[in-house]
Parts: sequence; structure tokens; C-alpha cells
Amino acid sequence: MTLNQRLKQDLKADRYNLGHLAKEASVSRSYLYTILSGNLTPSIHVATCLAMSANKLTNSTSYTPDMFMTLATQELDK
Repeated sequence: MTLNQRLKQDLKADRYNLGHLAKEASVSRSYLYTILSGNLTPSIHVATCLAMSANKLTNSTSYTPDMFMTLATQELDK
């Protein structure tokens, strides 16, 4: 399962979507989608904001900045 798929699943469980994540992390949706597609590596600051926002919206602690910084090659365990 990719990070993009996992985020969508976890956010949907709490009635959120990637747009909510982008807003919470103070980034545009298009920037978030570019990061999640693996076409851009975010700065440490943006990756940290995304991880913190994902954890907040999904009530978890499983998202880390590294996950957002290594998307081009990352595959998550199911």
C-alpha cells in the first residue's frame, strides 16, 4: 500500500480527505498531490507539517516526516 493510498484510507475513516490534510498543513492541494505522486521532495519543514497534520487528522502517531520525503521509492507494509 502506498502512502497516498494509506492516507486516503485513514483520512476517509475520520471523514477527511487530502484537501483537509493540505489545509491543516498549510500547503496547497496541488503541492500536496505533487509530493504524494513522488514528483517532488518536500523540505524538512513541509514534511514535518504534513506528518503532524496527518497524525492529528487520523488520531495516530504512525506518520513521520521521512515518509513524505522518500515517496519516490517508498512502499508501506499492508
